[in-house]
Amino acid sequence: MEFVPDRRLRTKVWLVLAIISALVVVLAGIAQIPISLFADSAATASAIMWGSVAGALLLMWAIAVPIAILWIRNLSYEVTGDAVLIHKGILTKTAQNIPLRMVTDFRLQRTLLDRWLGIGSLLVQTAGQSTSTPGYEGRLSGLADWEGLHVELTSRVREARFLSQQVSTTADPMAALLEEVARIRALLEERSTRG
Repeated sequence: MEFVPDRRLRTKVWLVLAIISALVVVLAGIAQIPISLFADSAATASAIMWGSVAGALLLMWAIAVPIAILWIRNLSYEVTGDAVLIHKGILTKTAQNIPLRMVTDFRLQRTLLDRWLGIGSLLVQTAGQSTSTPGYEGRLSGLADWEGLHVELTSRVREARFLSQQVSTTADPMAALLEEVARIRALLEERSTRG
């Protein structure tokens, strides 16, 4: 099952940029008060300050908007029979593979904007716990149906663990290892032929 973040993730990015812009304007307005009261040439100082604020905001939007658009456009998720794959990146494309048998927990994260927009993020915790995000190996952001996905992934994790235990208890460990290597090779060959 392959899916991409909901369009509302883009809306969230625009709202965050708008909130930052509004805070900068409010802080500049507060800074305007002492300038107009104590500066000898208040009009010149105000013009320089507001010109700097406008330039900084334009630069922020000019840099952040293309990066956000490209990041979200290149973000996709795939849930296979035995792994969660996170495809991401702008210049350097990465495909993060999180084996379902290693998943220990999922955590739903919804900021105030996420709740307002009706989206959420699902954090995937594994036994190997990455150092990049405290305790979480992967993040599936901008999900509209996070509850359904959580149920689906929990079910697949249980199934993967059950199958993993069946293989380890009934088969020869070396044969199980060779079988796993063959599955990995088949997956890699399949991905290399797709693109």
